[in-house]
Amino acid sequence: MGAENGKAVLFLLLLLFWFCGSTIGLLSPKGVNYEVQALMGIKASLKDPHGVLDNWDQDSVDPCSWTMVTCSAENLVIGLGTPSQSLSGTLSSSVGNLTNLEILLLQNNNISGPVPPELGKLSKLHTLDLSNNCFTGEIPSSLGQLRSLEYLRLSNNSLYGAFPLSLGNITQLAFLDLSYNNLSGPIPKFPAKTFNIAGNPLLCKTGSEQGCYGTVPMPMSFNVNFTHGKPPLDWNTRKRIALGAGRGLLYLHEQCDPKIIHRDVKAANILLDEYFEKP
Repeated sequence: MGAENGKAVLFLLLLLFWFCGSTIGLLSPKGVNYEVQALMGIKASLKDPHGVLDNWDQDSVDPCSWTMVTCSAENLVIGLGTPSQSLSGTLSSSVGNLTNLEILLLQNNNISGPVPPELGKLSKLHTLDLSNNCFTGEIPSSLGQLRSLEYLRLSNNSLYGAFPLSLGNITQLAFLDLSYNNLSGPIPKFPAKTFNIAGNPLLCKTGSEQGCYGTVPMPMSFNVNFTHGKPPLDWNTRKRIALGAGRGLLYLHEQCDPKIIHRDVKAANILLDEYFEKP
């Protein structure tokens, strides 16, 4: 009987170790999850009038059940999305400790202060959207270290200073929008296929100058007939539209509180502006 009880205890210990294994590596010597600490630092620096971050708990060892947080199968925080939540305050430098982060979406809020240079530590980040906020100061040159970054949108803020030449180092960058700030030149060569810097008076006074915005078409691997005199979309634009629609569905299905299931996803229901972005 004692042997059977011993086997049962051993099985439970092994099960507990398997369940917690992915989290243990994130614990400090005091047993605090580093990602929990980072997220609580972000929460502390923000003002949250609608309480969307109320279930973020500093005593938790697993933030994967928190609203606006997306985790991988290994229970690592890979996504943080709080768009259009009327958040204000500042973005804490502790965001740089979310070293597994791949997506950061904070657009359409009232967040102010500088863009944290610590964002440059997020080597896995491929999508960063801080547009339509109140960020001030210079764009950190450390963003040029984000070699996995594909989508960068900092438009409609109050950013100023020299154009960050380091952005020319991000070879994966497909979309760049720095429009409607107060940036100054010189302007580097963009790796991005689609870019927009209109609305910066020191760079583009009228917005019609050459080099203020544009899309570089990529060759299609097959022939498609033109429809109504309009050329077909290039592959990168199609991919960007699909990624944007995916981000929207991710927010509705996983991050919105309460969750909203969209049951009629089709091309006609995806609204785009002249840059093939959401209006």
